[in-house]
This record gives sequence, C-alpha cells and structure tokens, in this order.
Amino acid sequence: MARPRRLKAATAWTATLDQDAVREAREEATVDCYDEREQHSGLLTMIEQELQFPFLARVIGENVTIVGMEWPDDCEFGLDLVVDHKGERYRVDARSVEVLEPLPAGHLFLAAYLAWRRFV
Repeated sequence: MARPRRLKAATAWTATLDQDAVREAREEATVDCYDEREQHSGLLTMIEQELQFPFLARVIGENVTIVGMEWPDDCEFGLDLVVDHKGERYRVDARSVEVLEPLPAGHLFLAAYLAWRRFV
C-alpha cells in the first residue's frame, strides 16, 4: 500500500529565507515591547507599514492575490490576510498562506510574525 503524500505546510516558504534577517526583523518590530500583546502589536504594525500589497500566494492549492491585511476582530493573537480570488475577497489566517515568488517587499516582517506565532 502506498504511503499518503505528506502535505507541505503553507509556512514552508519561510525556511528558504535568511533566518538571521528574519530574526532581525522580529527584533526591530518588538524592540520596545514588554509582553506578548505588545510584541503582537509591534509585529502587525510593521507588517502593515512594510509589506507591499498586492502579492501572489497560494491558499489550499489555489493561486490567489493577497490585497491587504486585517487585525484580529477580538483581543486574541492573529493576523488575517485579505485574499482576492476570482473577484471575491476573503479573510484567511496568515498561517495558511504560502507566499509565492517574487517575494514582496517587507516579507521578512511577515516571516518574523509567523516564526513568533509558532511559540505563542
């Protein structure tokens, strides 16, 4: 019996990045932060300021365009990216988005958020 094919995590694109540069982006975004809430706010603020929209991505195997971001509606941690697919717009969790090349300007801050989010 054939083994099931292992699915690639949407965040696997971050593994190809210079991890020192990702760490530097995280440190820049959270330099004056005292707790996890402030770190979350610092990271999302830098993403909002630095990430260049629109950019290409893949969500659940479909190529899409990411046209923006949304802060979480509640007080919890999170980041939604706004997807345009076939003329419709959707909010999806940033952890389910595979960023495609060419990587947009500011992508290191998104990668820094994703790395930080794994531990929060």
